[in-house]
Amino acid sequence: MSPKKNSNEDAQRDVLVPDWVKPGVFEDLLKKQVPDFKETKALRARAALSAGENYATVMLRVELDVETKDNSMQTRAFMLKAPHQSEAYRQILEERDIFEIERGMYLEVVPEMEQMYHKVGVEVKFGAEAYEIPASDYYVLLEDLRPRGFRNADRLRGLDQTHTESVLRKFAQWHAASAVRVNTKGPYDDKYTMGFFKNKHFADVFLNRSVQTLKQYVHNYEGHETYINDLKKVSKKVYEIMDILNDPKPDEFNALNHGDGWSNNIMFQYNDENELLNTYFVDLQVPKWGTVAQDLYYFLISSTSLDVKVSKFDYFIWFYHSELVKHLTLLNYSNPLPTLRSIHDALNKYSGWAFICSASILGFVLLDPSDDASLDNVMAEDASFKKSIFTNPRYRKHMEVLLPWLKHRGALE
Repeated sequence: MSPKKNSNEDAQRDVLVPDWVKPGVFEDLLKKQVPDFKETKALRARAALSAGENYATVMLRVELDVETKDNSMQTRAFMLKAPHQSEAYRQILEERDIFEIERGMYLEVVPEMEQMYHKVGVEVKFGAEAYEIPASDYYVLLEDLRPRGFRNADRLRGLDQTHTESVLRKFAQWHAASAVRVNTKGPYDDKYTMGFFKNKHFADVFLNRSVQTLKQYVHNYEGHETYINDLKKVSKKVYEIMDILNDPKPDEFNALNHGDGWSNNIMFQYNDENELLNTYFVDLQVPKWGTVAQDLYYFLISSTSLDVKVSKFDYFIWFYHSELVKHLTLLNYSNPLPTLRSIHDALNKYSGWAFICSASILGFVLLDPSDDASLDNVMAEDASFKKSIFTNPRYRKHMEVLLPWLKHRGALE
């Protein structure tokens, strides 16, 4: 696939648009969506996200001007996910076709979970509509949610209690439906259960290198003397922690984890009074079957505001558990319901993952927007980009709260 540079003046930044993105590719879809479709008059594609807001894919907003048979004009807009053009990214796709996985999640897995709720008289929606087109390369095509009042929260500020509760309720609904599905129909296809970090190379690039870089700069953090020795010990156990997390235990409550549930992969819908109406998940490329502690730590550590991150953590777990039990019961889960204690037991058992989320995911979330925030720089051996993460005053402020908390929870052992 040879890319071409988009010169649209409204684009947030220059972006490489795949050369197969042409009006004809969207024609069958537009015929279904636009009554009396006649022809497509124009196509515009531009970057949908600013630099630093998305590492895993290129996100494009595609607008098509459509003429109908009465010669009137309409515009339809879609969100198109396409791959980065780097060789390193192509190697990732050879290992795992995350675009095929995500299309399957949107077109098969999510509709099945939504239908489970519909059958018991409750309407639950998890995300945008997805569409299939005759593309010649990797892609995911989604409904543009912005016209319906959806937007991302400010990742640098983090989510307040109200938004956090809304996300946890959605996680509980998601986890409950997936657990009931497996309980009644059997396991998901392997492609939906492996996650991203089963591959040691990816675990090294995205997790282990971050942990090792943290050690180089933690002496700048206030109070580091109290946990520096623990940090040195746990930093040698990254692969051990991941091996445990990647091995689901049948005697624990397991579910299909979103796998990448941070604030930019969550969209919130508001009414005209700016009241929160709904919460959707996006970016379903790396689902994983296993303990729900994975999603809970990933989200609560990476995406909550500092004033509630630690102080409300146990309350948030109680809230999640209450919603989980409610929705498992609603869906007629036939196994024993997970207790609040069992959820805490899982969080304690996998607390090393909380440390890894703090040492890796959180830093990317809190980094100021920058053209340097790219997948190539994440994967590069050069540590200059990683330095900007661990010397970021915002990240340091979070870690000065998190690291003592993690120590006291036994997560640095």
